[in-house]
Amino acid sequence: MGNLEKRIWTEELSIGNADIDVDHKKLIDIYNDLVEFVRFNKGHEEFAKILSEMTDYSLIHFKREEQYMQKMSYPRLAEHERSHKDYVLKVAVYNVDLLGINPPDPNDIIKFLGKWWISHILKSDREYEDYKNEIQSDVTY
Repeated sequence: MGNLEKRIWTEELSIGNADIDVDHKKLIDIYNDLVEFVRFNKGHEEFAKILSEMTDYSLIHFKREEQYMQKMSYPRLAEHERSHKDYVLKVAVYNVDLLGINPPDPNDIIKFLGKWWISHILKSDREYEDYKNEIQSDVTY
């Protein structure tokens, strides 16, 4: 079993928008549930349920985020949407495979999720919030 660490929310992860930060905190909480679950080495079926919860919440978050970017006419919206679609597809495949004959290692899934979310928050999401501030838009999430 790998050395999986829970993620602690810090101001460094804030993109400067309290409403979006709430979504990101929730996603990190679910991520931490997955880490905890693997530490206690429970079954793939239960892990898949938590991963589904993360996927469901991700879809809600992505939809709100994309609408927000649309309202401010964010020039990199299409690229951001593609990133969301790639994520959803990869996680959906993980979820299906978890219930199959040769399930993936939950450690690998968690490593992917941790890396993806931290990178996405710190880079992609921070970029659209910086853009919003740059154009002095008053759109809300």
